[in-house]
Amino acid sequence: MKPVKMCFLLLIIIPICSGQDKAVLLDSLFNTMHLRSQFNGNILIAEKGKIIYTKCYGFADRENHVPLNPNSLFNVGSVSKAFTGVAIQQLEEKNKLKISDKVIDYLPGFPYPDITIHHLLIHAGGLPADYGLLKNWDNSKIATNDDVLSALYTQKPDLIFTPGARSEYNNLGYIILSEIVEKVTNMKFRDYLDKNIFKPANMIRTNIYNAEEINEINNVARGYLFYPFTGKYEEAIRVHEFSSSYAVSGFQGDGNIYSTITDLNNFIQALSDGKLITEESLKKTFMKHIHAEMAGTPDYGNSYGYGWTIINAPIDMVHRGGGLPGYVSNIIWNLSEDRIIIYLINDYLSYLSYHNQIPQAIGYIMTQNNLMIPKLIASVELSKIVVTSTLKELNEKISEIMLNPEIYEVDENGLKFLMIKLQELGLKDKADLLKSMGLNPGINPDP
Repeated sequence: MKPVKMCFLLLIIIPICSGQDKAVLLDSLFNTMHLRSQFNGNILIAEKGKIIYTKCYGFADRENHVPLNPNSLFNVGSVSKAFTGVAIQQLEEKNKLKISDKVIDYLPGFPYPDITIHHLLIHAGGLPADYGLLKNWDNSKIATNDDVLSALYTQKPDLIFTPGARSEYNNLGYIILSEIVEKVTNMKFRDYLDKNIFKPANMIRTNIYNAEEINEINNVARGYLFYPFTGKYEEAIRVHEFSSSYAVSGFQGDGNIYSTITDLNNFIQALSDGKLITEESLKKTFMKHIHAEMAGTPDYGNSYGYGWTIINAPIDMVHRGGGLPGYVSNIIWNLSEDRIIIYLINDYLSYLSYHNQIPQAIGYIMTQNNLMIPKLIASVELSKIVVTSTLKELNEKISEIMLNPEIYEVDENGLKFLMIKLQELGLKDKADLLKSMGLNPGINPDP
């Protein structure tokens, strides 16, 4: 599960109007983005504990034209880490463990005696990537926590850095944290979450499922992506190059929780009301620790709390997101103004996604009563058609982009990167067409 990159200060937006009711402006924003294929999913915004806006846009099941609804389940990816963090803090409150304890105190034989629970919570353990341990795994089989930890214990790879020396996002640490929960409580991780977090928070649909188990559940938003090589939406888990999504669907602690916008809002309210952990523990959750370099952020002053990203901003703001092929999720919690933005998307492919433009567009509405419609990005829109189109169709699309600067943003680096990819695919004639957009092929793009 990859962390979602937040680009709050680098959005391309168009001022449209001001002075209208916020709900009307939010409708205009998401209706437009949905019509432009910039948003397919569910959105909820709450202030001071009250839901002020919630809507569903698009399909849960494209093949059968089943629309999304507020109870549609999405794989929320790394949002799952927020629940793991709460579970660990609950156990500390009950004196079952101390966050300062060494991991080896709970998992005998753990290869790295200096790593603490705290290190894992803030991504400072220096552990390798989980998928690297299973590089020879058969992706037609679902791997479990036991499989990845068995590989870790057997291979004993070197740490990437000394524990505590820096902070670098890592899924494996949260898998290990879930194992500590099981060891301390003598309960399966999903059972612990259900009893101690989901039920107390009134999260009636939320649970952990692997790729087979979720097929038995009703009202699930299937995870799609627009696949440039076929020119249509495909269910991500069926696309060969993303087949590892099936294999890692058995991991717990770092991801694979399915939830709804309503349940996630209930979780935030339960945290805020002290129903899950104490106020003191919640402050620790959002405490800044080691500054972490996070690509896609406006600067490098953000840090990781216990399951959350602590945004380096003039106001107190935390973020928890998750992304995997077919799904992206975001919770943005403005602590200063007690505002929550939650959106879940089920047509996600990172380089074709507009989700990073959503937070600031909402921010303009909420703080300035202004509607700012995000522009269409030239490289994104061309990527959708460039493989399957004829040269004539591609040329017409390029002309449309160049003639409508009020709608399209011509992103030079993205277009150069696309041009290189076309050349690698043997589509030199299409790559040459992109030069008509004023690109200098002699400049190396930043992918």
